[in-house]
Amino acid sequence: MGSFHDTLCGPCAKNARKTITYTWFTSLAFVAIAFIIACVATSRISAEGDNRALGFAAIWTVLLMVALGIGGSLVMKKFQTSLAIGFFLGVVIMMSQQCLILFAIFAGRAGATDSESESSADKGMASFCFFLFLIYGFFASVLGYFRKDLIRDADAMSADESQMPPQGM
Repeated sequence: MGSFHDTLCGPCAKNARKTITYTWFTSLAFVAIAFIIACVATSRISAEGDNRALGFAAIWTVLLMVALGIGGSLVMKKFQTSLAIGFFLGVVIMMSQQCLILFAIFAGRAGATDSESESSADKGMASFCFFLFLIYGFFASVLGYFRKDLIRDADAMSADESQMPPQGM
């Protein structure tokens, strides 16, 4: 019988880097769409105090997702140390949970509001937050499971640095 790694993950285990990369690109595409939806949802929120705070939370979370996208792409391309990947994994898990919280808030608000335009914007934001919760959760699972395939050892990193020209030239 094969190892747990090979039997459970099948195609993913054959090319772990490709699986991690495609999952990450999927999350980036959903973040771009979620940014647009968050802007629309925020613009349709009425001028009441609590609702404006919810609009701020939506925009702020999407901006954090954009920052996570930039930082995560740097980790995946350049800084493949165990510390960087572990930190990245922790941030992805926290963002997944943040998306679940926003899903619950926007889904509850969509059912409670009387305005049709606000309700549809809230439903859209809730659905994309739920999809991002699933995508970030799956990505964190894949990254956590295959992190050893992504981490470059110290010898390989020093060999890459020795081929670079000295600073200031």
